[in-house]
Amino acid sequence: MTNVYPQTQSPPPQPQVVVVQQGGVAPQTNAVLAWISCLCFFWPIGLVAVLKANEADKCIGRGDFEGGRRSGEAAKKWAIAAIVTPIVLMVVAGIIYYIVFAVLASKAVASVQTFDWN
Repeated sequence: MTNVYPQTQSPPPQPQVVVVQQGGVAPQTNAVLAWISCLCFFWPIGLVAVLKANEADKCIGRGDFEGGRRSGEAAKKWAIAAIVTPIVLMVVAGIIYYIVFAVLASKAVASVQTFDWN
């Protein structure tokens, strides 16, 4: 009995790729802080923090831990700026309000003192 099927050769072995991860822990993206600063404080600056945290996450996903660390630190700085900005604005607005109130009150007192009651 003859073999009806032609003999096939097995394909050559495929080259194997070995990926070696860098040692250490992935850096923080500070995404939670960025989202809190965006949603609860000053959103224009918080949005930049969210974008930087997203960039850090993408860098870490590619294996670029140094880029992820830099973007994560930038996200943290932008988030802190988004938290501090409304506090500074409220203090400045309070000072302006106090000055305006003091000027108007002093003018009211001066007009009452110079009013001729007779």
